[in-house]
Amino acid sequence: VYVGGGGGNVGSAAVALAAGAGARVVSTARPGDHDRLRDLGAAEVVDHRAPDLADRLRRAAPGGFDVHLDTSGRGGLADAVGLLAHGGRLVAMAGMDRTPALPVGRLYTRDASIVGFALSNASATDLAAAADGVVRLLTGTAWRPRIADRLPLSRAAEAHRRLESGGLRGRLVLHP
Repeated sequence: VYVGGGGGNVGSAAVALAAGAGARVVSTARPGDHDRLRDLGAAEVVDHRAPDLADRLRRAAPGGFDVHLDTSGRGGLADAVGLLAHGGRLVAMAGMDRTPALPVGRLYTRDASIVGFALSNASATDLAAAADGVVRLLTGTAWRPRIADRLPLSRAAEAHRRLESGGLRGRLVLHP
């Protein structure tokens, strides 16, 4: 399993879930997140800014990846499809504003597929099952949500400004 954007909140959870399910996980992230991702179970972590990123990922999985979870939406679609194994699946979970070219030839010659995933489309049953999985993850592994800061509710406006400006490494928690 390749988790693109493993340093983020969704990506780090995906690394822990995939590793916990027994998958060999390769992820990309900035260097400051590499040790954390290894602690969560990633077998290999590659700097997402490496100029030879695609080559490094090919070396990490010479037969290609069965699953690529794109949690950042920043990578090139042609490269991503080129990294898939025969029958592999790319799960797009970010990058709604992007309009990349679809590498049709690479998809059908690999019997590969691209699927989208948006949590907001999940049914109540799906959400309940996911919540059960998260509880198991939180009690059975080293994964913990990353908390960037804790603020009193009276500073909610500041919290919104910080969220909108981007760059947070973790979640903001508001308390009464």
